[in-house]
Amino acid sequence: MRILKLFLLTAGLSLLVLASCDLFTPKPEPGSRNYVWELDTLNMPMNSLYSVWGASPDDVWAVGPGGTQYDRLLHYDGTQWSTYTNEIIWCDGRTLFGFSADDIWMGGNAGWRDRGAGIWHYDGNKWEKYYVYNPDEDYWDIDIADIWGNDPNDVYACGMIGFYDGTNSSCYGFILHYDGAEWREIARADFNSQFLNIRKENDKVYVFSYGLDIETGDDDVEFYLVKEDSLEQIFSNKRSEIRWAGLSSIDGKVYLIIDRDVYMYKRNRFEQFLHVDNEEFMRHVCGRTENDIFIPMYDGIVHYNGADMEYIYRFHDKNLRFASMPLILEKDIFFSILNLKSSVYEMVLHGRLLEE
Repeated sequence: MRILKLFLLTAGLSLLVLASCDLFTPKPEPGSRNYVWELDTLNMPMNSLYSVWGASPDDVWAVGPGGTQYDRLLHYDGTQWSTYTNEIIWCDGRTLFGFSADDIWMGGNAGWRDRGAGIWHYDGNKWEKYYVYNPDEDYWDIDIADIWGNDPNDVYACGMIGFYDGTNSSCYGFILHYDGAEWREIARADFNSQFLNIRKENDKVYVFSYGLDIETGDDDVEFYLVKEDSLEQIFSNKRSEIRWAGLSSIDGKVYLIIDRDVYMYKRNRFEQFLHVDNEEFMRHVCGRTENDIFIPMYDGIVHYNGADMEYIYRFHDKNLRFASMPLILEKDIFFSILNLKSSVYEMVLHGRLLEE
């Protein structure tokens, strides 16, 4: 009996410690809303801007999967945007992610010269092909959709591989991992899926999956935890029930967006962090801390400072849309913008934080 009492006491104390951790963690200061905004127009013929990443406000990259191998990658030097032409970029870039000015990854389809999904790397001097994911299978399409990492020696990429036999089509999500030496496949779905986002918090890797349901037209929206030799489903619903879904990482924590709610996944259950009570909400949240969050809307940007939400920017044109996750630096933020009425020009919205 004494052993049982001791066990219960120890378990109770452990739960108390776990429950109280969040209570005693210092909360970050509310983020400032004092920004000046500039909307830059980019010359990207027959292209759509998919991703923006940079190490500093005067060293920013932007890429899209269209155009040609000569004009799909752009660079910003702090003053102007220009087409990058030092190397021929065969990869039809869909995602950019990096750790420093000389350690940047780009992913997409490998391009005309290689069959497969391509991952390119920039070492501070030049862009070059680093890895091609090309399974020995008769697939018809393959792409890298997202690259993310918390450490240069711990980087993940996800995407989809598609098959078509002349009558039926199917897609399967896959996950690649870079350990500082090489890229390799670590997971492949055996169910209809497209892996669109991947994020990691501590030892948990999350992936967002979108599965096309050809028969009913009501697609599957799902989240998975990536295990050592399997994928553990933690959420599934139909597209008809959910307006938006995705993953975001803010200050090292992973947030899961389901409709207009933002959740954290703790102790094997979803905990609501934020509800966006605005019908204009569009797809994702992003930020520096839990009290400095930017929320893209159809009509602009709303900021959450830990206490309330307020618009800090409004679009002047209803044809403008946010394209993907922005680049957030200490005092700058860069959003990729799609112009729905133009196939020639895309935009980058640059916000600069002013001193209080």
